[in-house]
Amino acid sequence: MSLETQSKARGSECSRARIGAFTLLELLVVIAIIAILASLLLPALARAKEKAKVVKVHAELYGVGLALEMYADDHEGQLPPVRVNCNTDLSTHWCQFPIELAQEGYLAHGDKPGMAANMEDVFNPGHTYKYAAPGPQILNDSPGGNYKLWVPVDFPECASTSGKYYSSRTDSPVRWILWSLGPRPDSDKTQDSHAPIANRSWYRKTGDGGVIARMATRDGMQFKTP
Repeated sequence: MSLETQSKARGSECSRARIGAFTLLELLVVIAIIAILASLLLPALARAKEKAKVVKVHAELYGVGLALEMYADDHEGQLPPVRVNCNTDLSTHWCQFPIELAQEGYLAHGDKPGMAANMEDVFNPGHTYKYAAPGPQILNDSPGGNYKLWVPVDFPECASTSGKYYSSRTDSPVRWILWSLGPRPDSDKTQDSHAPIANRSWYRKTGDGGVIARMATRDGMQFKTP
């Protein structure tokens, strides 16, 4: 092959390479487009993930509600005591799920501190969902009188700011309540002084705070928050 022919062949190869390659500007434009699409899709994916977790919470609280009623049926209508821990290494595990439900096989048993019942709040890792009911309570592992549950005067609408504390299950319109701290455990709604029964403390939309709850009336009718 002559030098002229070789030169033409190399020139043709370089020309094809230039045609098939991206310039730096083109690469930057593609990267910018991908970044814009990602910024649009990620919030939607986060909302979908949060909604899926909320659905899971409702399903698990429904199952625990059934376990509570099964326990009551087997114990002459009595519910497990409420556990309150303060000024101890279990202070963040206040109102943890009843140990009795795990000990007697109504719920799976766990071996972590504060999680004798292995039902982890998907929005509060390392902690169970919460349980409360007017009546006997265990305060720092010892009997400690009765737990007082605040209930609004317009229960079950729960919109009123007026209410009353009940310490007796025979008097209270609420038999028991189970709840998750929701997607924003430290939000003002979740930490409301009358959470979890006041409806202003309930979770309602993605990106918002508030508790996700399930409760039973005195006559045993169950319902969940929106």
